[in-house]
Amino acid sequence: RAGPLARLLRLKGIAWLATRHEQQASLALAGTQFELTPGPPWWAALPREEWPEGLQEDIGPLWDEAHGDRQSEMVCIGQDLD
Repeated sequence: RAGPLARLLRLKGIAWLATRHEQQASLALAGTQFELTPGPPWWAALPREEWPEGLQEDIGPLWDEAHGDRQSEMVCIGQDLD
């Protein structure tokens, strides 16, 4: 691979896509293989009575009043990724 991501070896995470407010997107990159697949629903998209017991306390630190648990979070592994 050429370009700015040539040294990226592995990527894994979740993303909040502008066109999918109800569902997470799962991202994975290994070598030259990239996958973007539908993930589970965001907790913010489900009625609270469907949440498992204790979830509200567990996700409290990342909860945003406007967006709930929607976020993008990726882990990148590579060489010289300054």
